[in-house]
Amino acid sequence: MSVQKPVLTPPNGGETVTTSGGSSIEIKVESSQSGGEYGAVLWTVRAGEEPPIHTHSREDELVYVVQGQLIARVGDERVEVGPGAYAALPRGVPHTIEVVGDQATLLASFVPGGLERFLVPRKGEQPDPAAFGLTFP
Repeated sequence: MSVQKPVLTPPNGGETVTTSGGSSIEIKVESSQSGGEYGAVLWTVRAGEEPPIHTHSREDELVYVVQGQLIARVGDERVEVGPGAYAALPRGVPHTIEVVGDQATLLASFVPGGLERFLVPRKGEQPDPAAFGLTFP
């Protein structure tokens, strides 16, 4: 099933979580809005709050750098990237990012959707990484 009606999420209009360190993740498209095909988040990552290296077993991750500088770690490679950079990361490939400077903003999509609810859990939920197919080697 694909998108059946337009999804328009204005700036700061999606459900958002903010960490004590100032990073924030805003849902732009929830998988329920795409028939489960994809989900998307806008993620502002503060230096020191990057995710550990991890692997997805259920979805591919598509990432566009909106602002800031990063070092992308994909498998054994390390590549410095900035605004306009794009990565298509297939499931099963270990990856993470390192922020260069204070913060970076990314638009991340997950195909199929669902992982956005690990990043922005529903109120009262404490998501289990294994239940979302995430492993941290």
